[in-house]
Amino acid sequence: MKVFVNDIRSELIGEILKEYPIRNGFFDRQFLSIETNRETKLRMYFYAAGICHQTRSLIDKSRNLAGWEYLEDVFLKLALEGSRFLHPEYLASINTKEIIEQLQILFSYNGQPANCTLDRLGERKRMLKEMAVFLNGEYDNSAAKFFDESDGFLLNKGKGYYESLEKLEAYCDPKKKKITFFLKLASDAKTIEIKDKKNIIPIMDYHMQRVLLRMGCVETDDKTQDRLIKKETFSSDTEIREACIGSIKTIAETSGHHILSMNDYFWPLGRSCCNESPLCHSNSCSKKPCTFFNMVELLEHKNCIFENACKGAKNKNYRLIWEPMVETHYY
Repeated sequence: MKVFVNDIRSELIGEILKEYPIRNGFFDRQFLSIETNRETKLRMYFYAAGICHQTRSLIDKSRNLAGWEYLEDVFLKLALEGSRFLHPEYLASINTKEIIEQLQILFSYNGQPANCTLDRLGERKRMLKEMAVFLNGEYDNSAAKFFDESDGFLLNKGKGYYESLEKLEAYCDPKKKKITFFLKLASDAKTIEIKDKKNIIPIMDYHMQRVLLRMGCVETDDKTQDRLIKKETFSSDTEIREACIGSIKTIAETSGHHILSMNDYFWPLGRSCCNESPLCHSNSCSKKPCTFFNMVELLEHKNCIFENACKGAKNKNYRLIWEPMVETHYY
């Protein structure tokens, strides 16, 4: 497989992004601004981010919730209710069958287990159990104590956020997607501060990979592009993810926006505007209301702001590119 970063294209996208800040309301939403203690907030983010992967089937049509929005809604309610499900000691003490039963109720639109749309339950309950045991056994049931012992560093002689969390199955991705996402939530909520920002690995999920490939910010050989268009299964997407991370670093540097903010631009873009039917040709977004418009400061959203610099807007082959289809819990 031949994969490389198109730096010129990435810089063009970064130049466009300079003009668009994230809406203030995005950071004011209740999941980040909830008035509760720091410990509850950190537990909420820790568990939610830990099981946030491959959520295509997770949906509540009655409330127009899907994927991460549904996870956020459920864990916010647990925090507001003071649920024991967020307590590491409780979660560590119950058996995995009980964890699955509670997940089925939590992620059902009417509380009936049969209507649960959260899949891979065996995997997620195992991860939740391990995360709870981690806090219960090593940090006296305190997510805040874990953060304080890391002293704000991603890398800190084996005690940094990246170094400590990568030992857990939920957070073992070599590219640290879920760890960085967890830290971004905690940072956006002003519960932590990352001191060694130079060590941040940009968040990279499948929506973002699809966008960067379609834009031409990341290029592949013709055979790989053809496989992506046909949605063939890949044994690994490591090379493509690494190139996408490199492109995002260039875009962030060019745009002047924080590298953690790149997720706030490219995740909603791929989720809503550049999904099955891209906005540039369908004149419609997949999500209503559009996730990108809700998060980015735009006066209107009739056209994609990247249309003039995007290869996919003009070239059908690029527009048909899909993200690498891989079996993973990394994102």
